[in-house]
Amino acid sequence: MASIDLFTTDNLLRYISEWDPREPAHTKGGYMDGEIKIPNVEGKLRMEIQTYPAEDVDKLVANVHPCLLHVVRIGKGKREQELEPVPTYYHWKQVFEIEDGIVKIINRKSELDVEKDGFTPRPVPEIDEITKVDGNSIVLGRKRGQLNLILLQPKQQARAKLTEATVTKVLADRLQKSKEKIEMYEQFFKKKNAKNLKRVRLRVDFYKENGTHCGYSISPQTIVDTGNKEIGSMDFYDATPHKSCIRGGRKIIMVSEYNLAKDVSPIFEVYDDFGEPRPELDQFLSQPTDFNRRNQTIIFITPPQPRLHEITENLNNWTIKLLAKRKGDGYKSNKMFNFRYIDHEFNSCPFCDYKVDSDELVKIEAGIEGPKPRQKKRIMKCTPVVCTEKRQRIQSTDEQSCGSSETSSYLKSSPAYSMSSSYEMPVNTPDSGIDIPFNGYNSDGGYTSNSDLEYTTTLTQEDLNNLSAMTEQAKFVVVEEDAQFPKGRKLRLL
Repeated sequence: MASIDLFTTDNLLRYISEWDPREPAHTKGGYMDGEIKIPNVEGKLRMEIQTYPAEDVDKLVANVHPCLLHVVRIGKGKREQELEPVPTYYHWKQVFEIEDGIVKIINRKSELDVEKDGFTPRPVPEIDEITKVDGNSIVLGRKRGQLNLILLQPKQQARAKLTEATVTKVLADRLQKSKEKIEMYEQFFKKKNAKNLKRVRLRVDFYKENGTHCGYSISPQTIVDTGNKEIGSMDFYDATPHKSCIRGGRKIIMVSEYNLAKDVSPIFEVYDDFGEPRPELDQFLSQPTDFNRRNQTIIFITPPQPRLHEITENLNNWTIKLLAKRKGDGYKSNKMFNFRYIDHEFNSCPFCDYKVDSDELVKIEAGIEGPKPRQKKRIMKCTPVVCTEKRQRIQSTDEQSCGSSETSSYLKSSPAYSMSSSYEMPVNTPDSGIDIPFNGYNSDGGYTSNSDLEYTTTLTQEDLNNLSAMTEQAKFVVVEEDAQFPKGRKLRLL
């Protein structure tokens, strides 16, 4: 009688790209352990293994599942990936031949089975021996000589490349129905029903050489994707602190290894001194209700525990364990933390009176609000940059031209550009009419080594009033301030 039993009930489902046989170092594990018993039939047998949904799915998809099967070829110490076809949308089923105790795989290749040059075919055999029948069984496992079978999940249509297998393509190949029908089936494996994609069983069918169906079996075990937060693994890294006053009110933080589902909550349980749970005594514990759940963190306020003495009346030696429970499937975290409630002492309680954690009222912070239309959730605190550097003013062509009226106006309205510049006026040109030695500094702050003399004079208000006449032939004048020069102010003429 045909049967299939799986010893593996949880695996991390990988995408096809993570196991691509065309790429080196793409072996990720996740082999299924189990056993297939073949029917006692003479002659050649044809064996077909296909993915199958869990028991509690909708009746419409009770016989179809979009996950893929891939046979890995394990050689002498390494993977012989050149013998494996590239997984694609029609590999939801793998076909084998059994004859004289030899199990051979019938490979189904596609246009993807080419080398990196894009046209050279990969050396994948049409039919190849993979294992042998041991008594009346075929062993599933990870070792050489066993049937190395893994599960691969296809991508959703919106995330996949043109040549990649998708849920839509797999369903279309399995059902051979219209596009509208396929879309209806697809809804049972996406969004709120995405967990149906993460739970898989296997079905095996046997056919005689003449095509007569001679037996089938569906695995009673369901393989669950450990990477799914709603039905997969839930392990906690740490929790702190581990103690509270019997009146409660202390903030506890639990940190998870992976992202948490929305229905995960912290719970307390009673255990005896042998480490065994005592669920009948959990009724005397008050469970946390004031808690906040984030991606990988649970923060809660310890509740008061007025009935702990009733646990002592029923059990002498007991402890409280802190763990997390997922409401959807009732799964509880593997790791638990010892927790202790101490009696409250009037005016000397370390938590209520001495406030060892904080002087402020203990509460759960609201956190950042979710994103809203025209409102960002992630905001960075930025300090505005103030530029204190004064840029040098570039003179226009008009300002560089000669003219007493323009020069006079320039003295009154030209903005300051350097607090360290001296009052400079180049007047030693042949056209200036004034012969004053050059002091060695250019108006732009440069230095000319040809100058050794410097001329400085004190100008009165009358001199300032007649300054335009003095500089009538000058090319330009640079001043330090916008205001007029006060009386007695020194002016350096160049």
